[in-house]
Amino acid sequence: MNRVLAREIAGCLRVSGSPNEHLKNLASFSLDDWERAEEWLDHSGVALWLWDRLTRLGARDAVPPEIAARMERILTEHSIRVTCMAEEFDSINRSLANAGVEYAVLKGFALIPDYAPDARLRTAYDFDYLLPPDSMERADQPLRNEGYIHRHEDAGHSLRYTRSASTPRPFPHDYLYSAALERAVELHTRLWELEPLMIPLPLTEDFLDRKRLRNWQGLSFYSLAEEDELMFQVLHAFRHVLRNWCRLCTFYEIAQFLAHRSSDSAFWQTFWQRIRNIPPLPEMVGVVFSLAARLFGAQVPALIEIEIMRTMRYPLVLWVRRYGCDSALANLADNKYGLFLHHEFVPDEATWAGVLRSRLLPIQRPNRAARASSSEVSARLAAGWRQASYVARRLSHHSLAALRYMWESRQWERMRKTSPADR
Repeated sequence: MNRVLAREIAGCLRVSGSPNEHLKNLASFSLDDWERAEEWLDHSGVALWLWDRLTRLGARDAVPPEIAARMERILTEHSIRVTCMAEEFDSINRSLANAGVEYAVLKGFALIPDYAPDARLRTAYDFDYLLPPDSMERADQPLRNEGYIHRHEDAGHSLRYTRSASTPRPFPHDYLYSAALERAVELHTRLWELEPLMIPLPLTEDFLDRKRLRNWQGLSFYSLAEEDELMFQVLHAFRHVLRNWCRLCTFYEIAQFLAHRSSDSAFWQTFWQRIRNIPPLPEMVGVVFSLAARLFGAQVPALIEIEIMRTMRYPLVLWVRRYGCDSALANLADNKYGLFLHHEFVPDEATWAGVLRSRLLPIQRPNRAARASSSEVSARLAAGWRQASYVARRLSHHSLAALRYMWESRQWERMRKTSPADR
């Protein structure tokens, strides 16, 4: 990943101010720079957002013609994919409703238009639902009727359904935008779980009581109340930050929400009343909003600025400034500095020791990144080699990142104990 290019792309996507300086800088990168950045662009979820911004600004020539052609192609493919997903989404919702299953949609089409004004530009791979615990079993048959099978890959209070055992890999990155890429359905009974992060969060149990009926392009479905939806977006982002994988577009969507609703004082008052007595949720909001603001120029509403941003503990502010933004540009995936932030929310040292052991060098079965395309010996050997290479890369990544974390730890401890006045 070219971090300088990533910064300029983020600059072009700012929700406030002029992007002209960043557009000028963007044009200085070579075709080779852009081709090396394609994987990062796809994984970060900002490729389509960037192409839309360049198109609106009449600045398509800021990228090489080959990159422009690819972006136009994947936008066309993804538009088809979103149409297919909308039809699939509507069918799932109807099946759940007909079976008497109460639900609220999490993410996905529920984020249109406040977080993403155009569904074609938002890449999504799952349909997520919040259900009451006693509805999980009743949801099984409607999902089977839709062609989904429970895959028994569950974690905590969630169930995962897919239409096939796995997606064949490896596949070209363009496939991420294809209608042929299957979607999963994930059913959740909670918005936050204690394990494995070990951060207690005393959320209320009334989210489904507060759900609202939505209508979007002829589709009708239930989603969370507006303030609960933002709460979940913050929790979703914060959870992924601590797990060292959070797509850059997650912060961009929150930045768009902040820009879209910045002057809605009634909403922010309701949101503040909803979260103020749920420690440490306000501090989680502060971290996530800080990242969205610094990365994309979002303006934090005055009430949140006063009640949260100005009262954040210094180590949290320091982490955002020293590690957060650079890490977010890399989708939080190239280091383990999120552990410094995580420790601030797990003060018990015995509990933290267990978390740290599991996070520094994760001991778990690696993902199945390569499968044989046929039963022939040559195909199995090739798949085995690709899988072994993948495992070796992951082991190398975790080992090097753990060493970098330990090397940086002493410096972090020294800085976090320094008061802002002494900086």
